[in-house]
Amino acid sequence: MPGGEAVFLTLLEVSILVLLADLAGSVLARYGFPRVVAELLIGLVLSPYALGSVLNSVLHMELFTINDYLLFLTNLSIILLLFASGLEHGLSTLREGGVYGVLAAVFGAVIPFALVYWSLVSVRLQPAESAIIALSTAPTSLAVVAGIIEREGLTGLPSTKVLITAASIDDVVALILLSIVITTLGAGGFTYGTLITAVKIVILWVVIFLLSVLLIPRVLNRVGEEVIVYASLVVLFGIVLVMTTLGFSEVVAAFIAGVAVAESRFSQRVRETVNLLLAIFGSIFFIVMGLQLNFRYILNAEVLAVALLVSIIAVIGKVIGIYPFAYLKLRNHRDSVIVSYGMIPRGEMGLVVASLGLSSGLITMGDFGVIIFMVLITTLIGAVIYRREACRFRSARPG
Repeated sequence: MPGGEAVFLTLLEVSILVLLADLAGSVLARYGFPRVVAELLIGLVLSPYALGSVLNSVLHMELFTINDYLLFLTNLSIILLLFASGLEHGLSTLREGGVYGVLAAVFGAVIPFALVYWSLVSVRLQPAESAIIALSTAPTSLAVVAGIIEREGLTGLPSTKVLITAASIDDVVALILLSIVITTLGAGGFTYGTLITAVKIVILWVVIFLLSVLLIPRVLNRVGEEVIVYASLVVLFGIVLVMTTLGFSEVVAAFIAGVAVAESRFSQRVRETVNLLLAIFGSIFFIVMGLQLNFRYILNAEVLAVALLVSIIAVIGKVIGIYPFAYLKLRNHRDSVIVSYGMIPRGEMGLVVASLGLSSGLITMGDFGVIIFMVLITTLIGAVIYRREACRFRSARPG
């Protein structure tokens, strides 16, 4: 197929998928389900391994397919999502967590990771596969939680501020874990040498982070508001280029760039523009995650059993890690339980880990399916339970 035709066919494919995902998301949102569920399901249904293949035959064209143009748009979507996440966090959100907020985020990420890794290795899954699957259970989906808070008017609850700050810091912890795991696996396993390398990577991560948030806002503050968006994009892709050259993932770089830009004077202008871009490109990543699933490899008892096991441990591990520190912060059992429930949904970061693992050959298609199912299960369970309990608590509050 000529290059030009392939480009336009890909743009048509993306337009159809995004339209259908938006329509499905609007329907599911009426029943309290997050939009990411609709995006994943549309990708699954119209995958070239499912209904998409049938439609391609009927239309006599490769409309629903995965090609280099689609993968390019997917990578752009990932970078914009993580950049937006960093923009929303900023240093102020990370500072507000306090000691207990930080501890809740750290243990809320590390405990599910450790429990899932140990469980999978115990059932004789390879260490590399186990590490990537376990890593996907570490971060919380801030987008899912924030959507419920905004839609249900839960901003006034005592638990909400703790939940948002813990979920924000949770992303940072997950990104550090991602750097450590990728470094360790790239070196062939866990040894004393890789431990030293991992420590160096974390130190370099922190140095780049601190330099970025200290220097970049000062530079951007000297730039006029009329060009701040273009200057921010230069910062974004400049940091991505530098950090990927140093061996970091582009998602880590995009997040750091977002936090740095958030500290500038005109960050709100950048947020508005990025939100417009996400309205077009944001859902592509989630749709393509579903699109990549090959049912032939994942619809078997073993994959489904592992997915269920991982989901159960991910839910329990998150609650165990979050509750004690949420209670120390809030001094109220019900508020602490609500925070714990709100941290259950996985989403964008877990799927980013799955994407990196699959593209680098660290996990199989079956492992990829395990992560997709885990994200769907925890997002559905977490969103429903959190929404129900938080709304009940709001209704029971005096006044």
